[in-house]
Amino acid sequence: MQEYYTPKGKHLTITERHLIERWLQEGHSHREIARRLGKAPQTINNEIKRGLVRQVVRKGRFKKVYSAEFAQNAYEKNRKRSVKPVYLTKDVKEKILHYWKQKYSPEMMVKAKGIPVPVSTIYYWFHQGHLGLSPKDLLYPRKVRAPKKIASPDFKPAGKSIEERPKVINQRLRVGDYEIDTVLQTRERNPCLLTLTDRKTRYEIIRLIPSKSASAVNQALSEILKEHPIKSITADNGTEFSRLSEVFNPENIYYAHPYSSWERGTNENHNRLIRRWLPKGSKNATKKQIAFIENWINNYPKKILSYKSPNDVLLNG
Repeated sequence: MQEYYTPKGKHLTITERHLIERWLQEGHSHREIARRLGKAPQTINNEIKRGLVRQVVRKGRFKKVYSAEFAQNAYEKNRKRSVKPVYLTKDVKEKILHYWKQKYSPEMMVKAKGIPVPVSTIYYWFHQGHLGLSPKDLLYPRKVRAPKKIASPDFKPAGKSIEERPKVINQRLRVGDYEIDTVLQTRERNPCLLTLTDRKTRYEIIRLIPSKSASAVNQALSEILKEHPIKSITADNGTEFSRLSEVFNPENIYYAHPYSSWERGTNENHNRLIRRWLPKGSKNATKKQIAFIENWINNYPKKILSYKSPNDVLLNG
């Protein structure tokens, strides 16, 4: 049975190197030294090769021996060379600020747009004030977590439960299975957004509707169905979705459990993307603005799509 392991990132210390030097002088094998230190034999073999120095035996004759001090110095020099320093140049700063204005996250700046900086470094520069941004410029300002709500035990969904949803929808095997929701601008009875997100491609449909009512939702959905081939809809239990069966086949409508937004996680994540452009409290959004946001989301690269955009996936598979 293997008696050793070498955890990732666990480097030899100067103390361990002195032990290696002493045990070699005492005649112990590389494998025995590895067993004593709990390291892989190959780790010890590589370490000894890197730490060999020439030692005079007698005049004109030399032999190679392991030196702990020499090995430690070589290790420290290699570590300094292995970490390339990253500097905030004018060009890099301009690119970061450009994509920040376009509501790109640091991860997307690096993975999708090729900014040659670690993601964590961009966050460090932000928090240290090097980018000239403030906390209010964060894509998602921090907020107090609301207490979890609990549904009444007598609750009944408006239609088929999400538990009846077939495998083809649950596993995102086809295009056309959408999650639906509404996004409020303010708490007042103002126009709001109707959003639908395709589970497979993450393609987004957004419409500005006059109110958060079942009739407004159904009217907008009727128009959307003329343009988009929707095969199923997963909704929450809000009253605005209680009459979906009037415009869509009730056999293909599924209702999530109460207060279980994660069951429509794809749609919820897209609503957060909308909030980058329309924070809570925004008023008087226009159809032109909504069309822009819809187009932006559908061309925004996503990690879950291997940094492709929903449009890329929809068009190219």
